[in-house]
Amino acid sequence: MRYLLPYFFLLTLFAMGCGTRNTSTTGGASTSTSSRAAASKVVRNVEKNAFKTQYLEGSARIKLESEKLNIGGTATIRLERDKAIWVSVKKFGFEGARALIRPDSFFLYNRLSGDNLAEPLSYVERKYNVPARFDLLQEIILGNAVFLTRDLEVATQDGLFELAGSDSKYTTNYLVEDGSYHVKRMRLTENGTDRVVEIVNSDFKPVAGGQGAFAHERVVSIDSKDSGPAMVELDYSKVRLEGPLEMPFRRR
Repeated sequence: MRYLLPYFFLLTLFAMGCGTRNTSTTGGASTSTSSRAAASKVVRNVEKNAFKTQYLEGSARIKLESEKLNIGGTATIRLERDKAIWVSVKKFGFEGARALIRPDSFFLYNRLSGDNLAEPLSYVERKYNVPARFDLLQEIILGNAVFLTRDLEVATQDGLFELAGSDSKYTTNYLVEDGSYHVKRMRLTENGTDRVVEIVNSDFKPVAGGQGAFAHERVVSIDSKDSGPAMVELDYSKVRLEGPLEMPFRRR
């Protein structure tokens, strides 16, 4: 439990480090132009059907697996769009850690060790060499696509659209469900390295008061030579969209 919250947010912030540039595809001019036009239509529908809400409060089972850790607990996640994300993780009914993330800063309190951290988001960039962006973490929590551009190509397979693109630095791949335009999987690879980030969304269901369907199950995984494989699973049992929400952060 000691490192569960820090590790979870480092995983998601790590995911933000890939694909922050627009991708461009390669190939024959006529095929590429046609495929990109079709991909652009899929992307517009993905954006149109994204899950939208001003407030979100969710209760979820959370599990972390890595080479060094294999632990789990329950999490309460609160979000106010474009303003704050608050998370409290418990084990056997007792709070072990709490985090508050704002667009320019984050706060972390580890109740078990007594550690208390308050830093700008640039701290993550300096310490872990990954870009830290609140807006992308917000969309990951909402279960929406990130890093989408219209400079992609599209293919179809088994009722899914596969969107793909690459440039000199990144390769991106998305699986989108035909009809609902739910993003089932996002995979981001940093070319020339072994760094891979994958986000899998499932169990999409509407939530009263929200626009679109919310993915109640998430898996965020990374793999690289430096960190080794790691995976965070989130399984929401309850979601409500009423606000405003309290996001207390006093040490108790």
